[in-house]
Amino acid sequence: PGCFCFFVLQRVVLCYNTYILWGRMPWKGARAVRRFVLWLFLVALFTCALLAGALGFFWWRAGEEALPRGGVSLAGQDLGAPAGYDWQVPVLGGVLWRQHSRSPDLNHTALAELTDPAAPLEVTGELTASAATLTLTDAAGVAVFQGAAAQWADFSFSHNGDYTLEVRAGRAASGEKPAKPVGYYVYQCRFSVNLQPTLALSAPGAAQGGTVAVAVGGFLPAGQVPAAQCELGPVWFTRTSAGWLGFLPVAYNAEQGEYPLTVTLGQQTLTASVRVELADWPKAAAQPQPPAPGADEEFRSAIWGFYSQGGGDPYWSGAFSAPCAGGTLRPYGAYLYNAAGDFTGRSAGIRVLCGEERGVSAPAAGRVAYAGELALTGGTLVLDHGCGVKSYLFGLAALNVQAGEVVTQGAALGQTGEALTWEVRIGNKSVDPGLLTRGQGGLFYQPRG
Repeated sequence: PGCFCFFVLQRVVLCYNTYILWGRMPWKGARAVRRFVLWLFLVALFTCALLAGALGFFWWRAGEEALPRGGVSLAGQDLGAPAGYDWQVPVLGGVLWRQHSRSPDLNHTALAELTDPAAPLEVTGELTASAATLTLTDAAGVAVFQGAAAQWADFSFSHNGDYTLEVRAGRAASGEKPAKPVGYYVYQCRFSVNLQPTLALSAPGAAQGGTVAVAVGGFLPAGQVPAAQCELGPVWFTRTSAGWLGFLPVAYNAEQGEYPLTVTLGQQTLTASVRVELADWPKAAAQPQPPAPGADEEFRSAIWGFYSQGGGDPYWSGAFSAPCAGGTLRPYGAYLYNAAGDFTGRSAGIRVLCGEERGVSAPAAGRVAYAGELALTGGTLVLDHGCGVKSYLFGLAALNVQAGEVVTQGAALGQTGEALTWEVRIGNKSVDPGLLTRGQGGLFYQPRG
């Protein structure tokens, strides 16, 4: 405005000097010329005054009252008033701009403690999230994050402590008409992060023969693996994008009731309760055959060691499949009675009458942990599906695989004898293979990331 007024004053002085110069001329008609020049002078003066007034009005309208309205919140908490700003407000379209700026002060809005690894940023009002940038520093003054709001959406805290955050939120030049203010506000806040691990179950409990997934998420200290304790059975954890995941077996003989589950992660202790419901198990005829001398000891020496081995990522994806087709001779969990009507035990797996020389396929992907002939169980395969879950196949007449091989679901493992027994165990606790072929239970739980 000052430059424009100086320009107007120059033109007024020029018109006045022209008027005086023409007034001193002695030639005929000088009086009329003087009047014409005076008229032009007055018109120019009026026009300049009108333009100056209009410009002054637009300049006044481009004051701080014209700055965009809006705000910023972090994890649902308002960051309060801006600590500073730098804006360009259009006065005449996109040609003339008025600047408003204020250096950020030292005040920081104090936020409540954050207990979630993610802290969503929300930009409201006339401000746009696409123009927002963030700088996060820890208590030592080290920049933990610097970037745009879109990148912040993928950021999560990995350490507890005190933090300060500076957010520049505003509007970027877009070329739209009419022109709008361009610039940003500076928001400053401080807060503490106190993250805790979380414990979730795929279900509050399960019926006998089922499984329950145990998911540990939230704040996970680096290098620490969770450990679980529960009377129902062992749990081996595997790393996932959401944290840690393990599987708790509920065997056929688990008593009804509530079972405490304790998970430790470093110095943290997490607790939950797993409810066990009774299942209705049938009766079946036992077909006892006296074991050969030393058969039991041979079986224990070859197989029992796998009951305490676990870990590794799951090989399976989706429901299991039956290793062979045939009629069920002995269902899982059945009460077994001999010909005299005496109770002889429970069925830890399913026994299928397949017929001789029928193909046996892998019920799910896995690694062959054992393949051999045992006096007690005939051709025997142990297939490790990962995370402590194993299939035990007994009664094969021929084996097509060797220990150490990794097989896919449906891969040929060998041939049957007259009948095939299939057990699925987590540790030394058996679960119902029939549930797995239907894709039911905690083994198919997908925790949210």
